[in-house]
Amino acid sequence: MKTFFLLLMLTGLSDLLSAQKNTGKDIWSGTYLVNEINNGVSKTTDTLVVTKIKDADPDTIPAKEKSDLARWSMISKKDESKDEITVKRFLFDIKKDKDVYKEFGWTELHKVGKMNCIDGGHFFICQTKPGTKVAFGKEETYFTKTGVFGIWLHYGIVELQKKEP
Repeated sequence: MKTFFLLLMLTGLSDLLSAQKNTGKDIWSGTYLVNEINNGVSKTTDTLVVTKIKDADPDTIPAKEKSDLARWSMISKKDESKDEITVKRFLFDIKKDKDVYKEFGWTELHKVGKMNCIDGGHFFICQTKPGTKVAFGKEETYFTKTGVFGIWLHYGIVELQKKEP
């Protein structure tokens, strides 16, 4: 009887854990401080607000993007126009040969859940483990203290800090 009860509990626990794993937890929504680092000195220069929005309509997007319809909006509090930017996850669909992580050498990190990125067109933001040295190709590296960093085209890299709700 004890063995049956233990087996029943373990099965239930296993089902619970796998159900939690498949919930599609939103790791992106929240408020982020944008910290520019110059000569080792960090200065907060903006605040970004990321919010989950309705998934993209598969009839209105390019075929290559249909493997991931999840979308978020992002607003810069520094931007006076308060225009929302729509962001999406880096495409990753090995079966269809779509792997944006490959460009940076991060495919294996993404596969094991150690690197996730969103794309806003002229910028992208990534999450990894705090205190990680991130390699960009063979020669460039960046140490992310918080585990969240962003790269803006024609601007460079910034450290982001997600504020707790």
